[in-house]
Amino acid sequence: MKLSSIDYYLDWPVSIKLNNLREFIIANLEKKGDLIRWSIVDIQNSSDSVGTKKLRIKAVLAN
Repeated sequence: MKLSSIDYYLDWPVSIKLNNLREFIIANLEKKGDLIRWSIVDIQNSSDSVGTKKLRIKAVLAN
């Protein structure tokens, strides 16, 4: 088993409520590999007028 650490950027749309954010993040990270652990490192407001936020996530995946 090979472990890899990734720095992942993900747009958080306004349509995803805080209660569903965990499921949204996990669903996106599992597309990259088997998820071991993850954490949100930074949240920034996006420059667009829609109101989305940009999440910076550190994750460890098993490939």
